[in-house]
Amino acid sequence: MQGTGADGLKLALALLWERRDECAGAVPILVVHDEIVVECDEDQTEAVEGWLRKAMIEGMNEVVNALKVDGTLVPIEVEARVAGFWGE
Repeated sequence: MQGTGADGLKLALALLWERRDECAGAVPILVVHDEIVVECDEDQTEAVEGWLRKAMIEGMNEVVNALKVDGTLVPIEVEARVAGFWGE
């Protein structure tokens, strides 16, 4: 399970890099276990939250649901939070 999470997180980071023009000024600055910390201007928080959420869902979906065993898909859930600093 831990390896699957790591693979999905790496794919999410790759998607953020590929789509970096969608949220200019937003910079992933830290990865801790299953979290990606993104720094951005306060007025960008909604757009960056959606950008991050989409990349994380698509990255994990590629790892978890790529085989579509018996047509069953595992729902991917992502929590995103806006704060002044990490841990807040």
